[in-house]
Amino acid sequence: MTASDPSIENDVTAQPSPRYLPYDDDVETIPPDEDHTIEEIVASLARVSQTLARRYEHAVRPSHGKSHGLLKGTLTVLPGLPTPLAQGLFATPHTYPLIARLSTEPGELLADTIHTPRGIALKVIGAPGPMLGGHEGEITQDFLLSSGRRFAVADLKGFLRVQRFLEGISGLPEGAKQAGTALGFAANKALHLVGADSVLLDFFGHPHTHPLGESYFSQAPLRYGGYVAKLGLFPASEDLQGLAGTTLDPSMGHSVLKDAVVAHFAERGARYELRVQLRTSADTMPIEDASVEWPEDESPFVPVAEVVFPPQDAYSRSRQVFADDRLSFTPAHSLAAHRPLGSLMRGRLKAYGAIAALRAELNAARRVEPRSLDEIPD
Repeated sequence: MTASDPSIENDVTAQPSPRYLPYDDDVETIPPDEDHTIEEIVASLARVSQTLARRYEHAVRPSHGKSHGLLKGTLTVLPGLPTPLAQGLFATPHTYPLIARLSTEPGELLADTIHTPRGIALKVIGAPGPMLGGHEGEITQDFLLSSGRRFAVADLKGFLRVQRFLEGISGLPEGAKQAGTALGFAANKALHLVGADSVLLDFFGHPHTHPLGESYFSQAPLRYGGYVAKLGLFPASEDLQGLAGTTLDPSMGHSVLKDAVVAHFAERGARYELRVQLRTSADTMPIEDASVEWPEDESPFVPVAEVVFPPQDAYSRSRQVFADDRLSFTPAHSLAAHRPLGSLMRGRLKAYGAIAALRAELNAARRVEPRSLDEIPD
């Protein structure tokens, strides 16, 4: 089933039309001390970056440092979207070049025996329309997605507490972290058995699932043209759906996740659906609390685009160096129509760019914002 398949168009247009809340510039509530909190987060991330640069003799990202693949592909906006879905990048049917970086949560280049959440960062090339301040003149739209439908903490103050904890353990040996995340995973399983909430433990104890079978989420909201939404990326091709929930044996090597990604794309491609969940309630779908999962029975995730990756060498040495040292993925690389919203995202808007600049400085590397897939090594 492809983006031009009539069944997709019919499925989209047949969705019920709840009353979507309109976007307004006053939709956010900004506390008076937020700038100070962001400064403390950036300072902590910078200290972790310096620590990791000394350890590896090379600067890496203090979050999502270990990559498992860099993919070239396309994002195709589906035809026939109703007006609430046909917004911003998705306003008209079009196929855009796309770059995706697969990664795991920590900044450290830890063995895959350690339980960590996964992420995928999408960079759409050729995005039309006015950009956020600081991204003027560029043509890229970044979407940063993570496993887990919501974030572990509500806001920047909660994030600062987690970041200080992560900074405190950044010097611990890998064995201690492996034991700690294994404990978190065991606690996760126990809590799931009794139906308890374990989102924070999942942050430190994600199962060893195949990264290509995961679904990924924005966790925090963003502007969606005239509305507000969260995003989700869902496996669509049968082989990817068959990987959902399957686990990998971490004893097979230091980089079993990367090896699985490379092996898959050496033989076959992958197809995902990008879906949006439009906001319908101020009470159950808060802007400022990223730890709240928006209820799908009130507003389901609806497909707006198809993401396709052909077979390719997903992690050549030249590609890895380019992705890790030259590229940056940040919420600030965005159309104004998709401005990230809420406490957590306001912090990321400032912090990610600052830390990417520090990493480039430490590595004496020039950051690149691509204008064509031809710039990505094979």
